[in-house]
Amino acid sequence: MSLPDVICVGDLDVDLYIAVPFIPGFDQKIAGRNIGQKPGGMAANAAVAFARLGRNARLIAAVGDDAQGAETLARLGADGVDLSFVVQRKGVSTFMCVVLLSPSGEKSLIRLETEAYLPLPGDLVPKAFEGIRHVHSTYGSPDLTAMAFKMAVDRGMTTSLDLEPPDVQNAPERVSTILPFVNTLFLNREGAEAASAALGTSLHPGLLRPNGEIIITLGAAGCRRISAEGATDVPGFDVRPIDTTGAGDCFAGAYLTRRLEGANATDALQFANAAAALATLDFGAQTAMPRREAVEDLVAQSGRYFL
Repeated sequence: MSLPDVICVGDLDVDLYIAVPFIPGFDQKIAGRNIGQKPGGMAANAAVAFARLGRNARLIAAVGDDAQGAETLARLGADGVDLSFVVQRKGVSTFMCVVLLSPSGEKSLIRLETEAYLPLPGDLVPKAFEGIRHVHSTYGSPDLTAMAFKMAVDRGMTTSLDLEPPDVQNAPERVSTILPFVNTLFLNREGAEAASAALGTSLHPGLLRPNGEIIITLGAAGCRRISAEGATDVPGFDVRPIDTTGAGDCFAGAYLTRRLEGANATDALQFANAAAALATLDFGAQTAMPRREAVEDLVAQSGRYFL
């Protein structure tokens, strides 16, 4: 197996899935069904997507020294993710997330953060970046993200950022300082609105590195790419989702996989939409991540383009 050339920086967790008839409001009590615990975390999910789609990925994350952490690492390792630089926190529980799933597959999340939620900036050692072409990060810790991207840019690597609304709201003042280090920015509609509010201006590619691109995921409707050349909408694939957890992480990993292979943006977006659609057909963010052949088959069946 060749060495990793992609790094995913951010969270690794254990997701506790509970199926509910609807997402409850304040002071409501409903009956739920425990579906079980499954590995998750935005950065870890993206790393698994890379690995299953044929790209060797390294994960920089933190984990507790409990049984849940050990099991999660075992599953990631079985998928071929390089875990050499995952930091284990002694005497700490692994970060968990409670996932409430509605019958339509939509979700609400509750993060149970611990001291193992994220790695620290000091955990980003130079050796981890040897041989790397691309660095993908979350925005859970602006200091961590800034350090990862500075190290990437100093070494001539490309970068991508997955920007979620809660993380923007936790540190809105830092968004403008991070974006100039980003080549590809991934977010959903709410994330784009939150980022624009934090910036005090509409989000646009000129805020990123030269020739940067903004990719807004639109759920079942597909996605929109915004670059200096304009905006392109690419439709999604019609599936019956069971669980949408991790679909955005799968999308990012799939898109970047094809771009690193030299595919044009439109073809890469088609591929990413197909991968994300397949990722909703089973419970669990990583459990449902598709293999390369399945994605190619779905794209071929659609007749949209040939890989």
